[in-house]
Amino acid sequence: VVSFSIFSIMFVKSFLITLVSSSIFVLSSFSFSIWSFISSSFSSFLSSSSFPSSSPYVIVGAGIHGLSTAYHLALELKASGKGDGRDIIILDKNGIAAGATGIACGVVRNNYFQPAMRELMAHSVEVWESDMKAYSYHPVGYMQISPESMHADVATIYEQQKAIDYPSTFIEGEADCTKYMKGIFHDWQAQGITSVLHEAKGGYANNTKAMYGLAAKVENENIRIISGVTVTGFTRNEGCVTHVE
Repeated sequence: VVSFSIFSIMFVKSFLITLVSSSIFVLSSFSFSIWSFISSSFSSFLSSSSFPSSSPYVIVGAGIHGLSTAYHLALELKASGKGDGRDIIILDKNGIAAGATGIACGVVRNNYFQPAMRELMAHSVEVWESDMKAYSYHPVGYMQISPESMHADVATIYEQQKAIDYPSTFIEGEADCTKYMKGIFHDWQAQGITSVLHEAKGGYANNTKAMYGLAAKVENENIRIISGVTVTGFTRNEGCVTHVE
């Protein structure tokens, strides 16, 4: 059990992603003795001085939330003169984006029914646009093509987008929707479409590539990402996490 003395922090900025490379061992016809050697060697590495026994900030999980949290925390620490990325480590039992982040669809949009999300998602889109190459982001826009049962809700989303000057086009009525869609796809055939909300911004990102891009930014801030470490528990004192096991 390795303990880390920390001031617990979970600080998530609106950044939809981040990945870093991890070691993957493919074991097929290896003998038990070889596997034992690998296991003992890895255990020795974890107990060596290269593995930190303490850190001011420990972030568990190297998915989009963990990587983004670490990256923005490092920037905030540096800007405030209270530290930098060297004060932060990220632990993950597998590797970068090995969980839900690695299988996320990667759609970037501002198309959510909750009004509270509107400005947050607009900011998120701007973050993706800030380094499209690193985040493997493709700004192709986003479309919601809906039947009459969703017409009113989609109209509400459009009004909320207009209120914050988020660029989008709203087409209503089956005939106009069909005409609009055929202007984009000449072989469009869908029936019963009575509303189309076309967001000029947004698009999609290649999830794994995007995470590797964010991980590179994390490491450029001198943040350590340590994979192959399973967190089994926490020690709390007066509501604060003081150790990570």
